[in-house]
Amino acid sequence: MRALLTGVAAGLAIVVLALLGGRWWLERHVREILARRYDVPLTPIRVPTDSLSIAEGERQAWLHGCHGCHDAQLQGKVFVNEPRVMRVVAPNVTERIAAYSDAELARLIRHGIRRDGTGVLAMPVSTFYQMSDADVGRIIAHLRATPMAERVLPTSELHLLGELAVLDGQLLPEAATMDHAAPRLGTRSDRGDTTRAWRGEYLARTICGECHGPALLGALEAPPLLRASGYSRPQFVSLMLDGRSRDGRDLPLMGRTARARFVRFTKDEIADIYDYLMRMPATPPPATATSSR
Repeated sequence: MRALLTGVAAGLAIVVLALLGGRWWLERHVREILARRYDVPLTPIRVPTDSLSIAEGERQAWLHGCHGCHDAQLQGKVFVNEPRVMRVVAPNVTERIAAYSDAELARLIRHGIRRDGTGVLAMPVSTFYQMSDADVGRIIAHLRATPMAERVLPTSELHLLGELAVLDGQLLPEAATMDHAAPRLGTRSDRGDTTRAWRGEYLARTICGECHGPALLGALEAPPLLRASGYSRPQFVSLMLDGRSRDGRDLPLMGRTARARFVRFTKDEIADIYDYLMRMPATPPPATATSSR
């Protein structure tokens, strides 16, 4: 009996050591993947300092979800907390921003790349990539002007299922999957194209693309925006400003987003988005900043 128990104990020890060794291997490889550096050069950007530009930058930051992830005063918060998967903490922008130059901030917003060259996890930069220099500059102006707000935050953590998703390539920084040299839609605005047709596409792809995908053809639980063709213009306004479907139902995610962020759209901007969606092609646009794999 003693020999049997000794053998069982030895077998269990081998299993435990194998499991621990496997977990150590997994954690090491995940760290290597997330520590990869991306060689995207810095480019100069003009950041205005006048009050009107700063105010517009605040409006743009709300529309693009900066305050949704980093909280109302940009002091950071836990915005993903999935047991056994991951905890993602949006950092305190008011503290972090001092270490970044304007060009580094522009690269972080558009490419999801930190100062040290590593990629940011869970930041929808493939939609922000399309933004114009003017809008990025105004958002940076707003970030610079936001007062310092202290907050004690936990650290971001990957749990077992999250680590396996990273290893499998399902959960990666967008810096690892996007085309960093793709033409940007926003450059047309920088060159003077501010037509209503352009503006509708630009707003839809740089703001709505966060949930509905860069090509607006749906992602995860968000439907393709071709469904907007079933909405009348007044119904679409209600959807954008109050998150209600055409039959009057409160759509939980859209409702929260609409009432926190989209109430900052102007009536003309909503009209331009609606007009674009009514004629949006059913296939992806030729130039996007999506996966290059």
